[in-house]
Amino acid sequence: MIKRPLEQLFFATFRGKQDFQDFIKLDLAASSVKKNFEGRSVYAPEPKLKLYLGFLSRVLFDRLPLAEQVVYSYRKGVNVVNAVEKHSSSKYFFQTDIESFFGSINREMIRRSILWSLDFCPISDIDIWIDRILDIVTVDGLLPPGFPTSPAISNCCLVKFDEEFLSWCDSQGFIYTRYADDLIVSSKVDPGIDLLISKITEILNQMFDGDFKLNINKTRVVRPGSKVKLLGVVILPNGKVSIDGNLKKNAETAMYHLLKNKEKFISFLKEQELDRALQKFSGQLNYINTVDPDFLDKLRRKYGATAVDKIIHVSVVV
Repeated sequence: MIKRPLEQLFFATFRGKQDFQDFIKLDLAASSVKKNFEGRSVYAPEPKLKLYLGFLSRVLFDRLPLAEQVVYSYRKGVNVVNAVEKHSSSKYFFQTDIESFFGSINREMIRRSILWSLDFCPISDIDIWIDRILDIVTVDGLLPPGFPTSPAISNCCLVKFDEEFLSWCDSQGFIYTRYADDLIVSSKVDPGIDLLISKITEILNQMFDGDFKLNINKTRVVRPGSKVKLLGVVILPNGKVSIDGNLKKNAETAMYHLLKNKEKFISFLKEQELDRALQKFSGQLNYINTVDPDFLDKLRRKYGATAVDKIIHVSVVV
């Protein structure tokens, strides 16, 4: 890899249309807005900051390593279905998640991840600019939901955990995948919920000094005889994966209300405004489309391709 100074990479990207001095001196406190989206706080970067975050994604964060055998979130070419399919031949399924995932990732974790990954970093003077880069990609020292750089950063920060926990799972005959903050472990024998919680917590504490904690309230084991639903995806008895039937039914009902009575549509989506309801419904249809595109074709035949595709391509503005 040929490494170049950050300023050269900046110029090569923007060809003089943006000023590197602005990148250095941009008032970051005034460059993002905290908003509420579906009950959680997200940060919407202003256009100039969003431009610079995109630049940092391309020249740095999208290049950093991740545990490809394990991670199926925030990666091109894979999705939630792939994360669940690896477990389709198992009998027992353990699922948990990490509390306040992005909000538990601090600037020092990000710094360590960059310094661990210098072989993948094309910036020759990263030592000079790393603090400014950390300022740009964090808010109050933490990784903000809503910034385009945050997903790739989160994967890189967990790469060593993913690799170590995967190695342990392999030694036990378990299958492990991760989708963002959701961890799934499965096997043909009961893995033991206490054993898994203990091992995951042990590795997280060793690596992150207690900054990451499991959400025990969302931790569960699915045993033979129970419906296997992971990340909204159902593993059928024949090993195939499909969208949960209730989600399909709700999507069809929402589509009907949208075309017939927008007030009922808003109420059905449990929102107060049409724009928010459309954004939520768009997210649901896009999710279904990744798992079961045939169902979207069914909706197109029933309600019209134009109507369905218009919803799919709604811009989610947070």
